[in-house]
Amino acid sequence: MGLKDCDVTQLVAAGVLTVRDAGSWWLALPGAGRFIRALLHGRKQLLAAVRRSRHREVLQAELGQRRARPSLGLRYVLLDLLGAELLRSVPTTSGPLLRLAET
Repeated sequence: MGLKDCDVTQLVAAGVLTVRDAGSWWLALPGAGRFIRALLHGRKQLLAAVRRSRHREVLQAELGQRRARPSLGLRYVLLDLLGAELLRSVPTTSGPLLRLAET
């Protein structure tokens, strides 16, 4: 790939590469475990808040006022849930209504 020894040394020092064998390396993502743990915890919090609500649906503005505050941010986790199709967004005159997706 055209990497010199000094480039590999810098990547190892940054934690992006780890030594596998002599001359081979593994790609590493420092902090990925903490990120995944925070994302899964945020998903669980928001899904539980929607499940506890009446008819398993809640206005998006109302969800922001609840106690569920994901560490990654409400908007990020909400977009993740919508992208994973675990929640559906239905436009209403009062704003977006979040509804559990049928499984």
